[in-house]
Amino acid sequence: MKKIVYLWGIVCLVAMLSLQSCSDDEGYSLGDFTAPQLATVRTISGTGFYLDCDVWGTCWPVNTNMGWYVPIDGQRVVVTFNPLWDDYGGFDHAVMILDMTDVLTSCVESMSPADEEEMGHEAIPTTAGDITISNGYLNVWFLRRLPFSTAVRLVYPQPDAAQTTSMGASDDGYIHLELRCNTQTDTDTPGTYSLISYSLNELQVTAETKGIKLKLNMEGAGEEELTFDLVTVSESQNNLTAHR
Repeated sequence: MKKIVYLWGIVCLVAMLSLQSCSDDEGYSLGDFTAPQLATVRTISGTGFYLDCDVWGTCWPVNTNMGWYVPIDGQRVVVTFNPLWDDYGGFDHAVMILDMTDVLTSCVESMSPADEEEMGHEAIPTTAGDITISNGYLNVWFLRRLPFSTAVRLVYPQPDAAQTTSMGASDDGYIHLELRCNTQTDTDTPGTYSLISYSLNELQVTAETKGIKLKLNMEGAGEEELTFDLVTVSESQNNLTAHR
């Protein structure tokens, strides 16, 4: 019996070393892991899913112990993983997920003049450096008041409540959006640093669209307008760069 256990240990060790060797050939090892990454969950039939990472591209998880996770298409996550192989089965990478946390995910809402009071216009506890656009989402890090009563919403102002227009660019070539905040409380309560990602899929982007102008009231800075210019990287890929 001891001999069988010993031999099984040798087999396992050889298998681990061969995996390690394979990984090293591709530039990865079993001990490699990424910093926390922003990614979007993309579902496949049943409970299958892969990750569309903002930095790493498409990643296929090889974990067999994630039956607990219920994927929702378009859900944003912060994920840490061990990259294993490149160009895996049509995906940019095969990865082993080490940790994954869902991020509050929302979308752009239309705001008519009648909605302004409900949306609020309080100062948002964030900074310009905490607002980014990546992979089709606008990401905002902010201090969320406990017990999570701070509502931060990304809105497209409609000029007339009786007429709904598409979320397209104005005459200046930019799509004008606003971040609105309603703390829904009369007292300053402690908070926790939180992240929310807004899908920009509903925006009507055309060849003439220059980018996005985002108006917001920032705590400590007041009214600001951030400009995200649309930069064409290739015929099928666009990036947004921000400046004030």
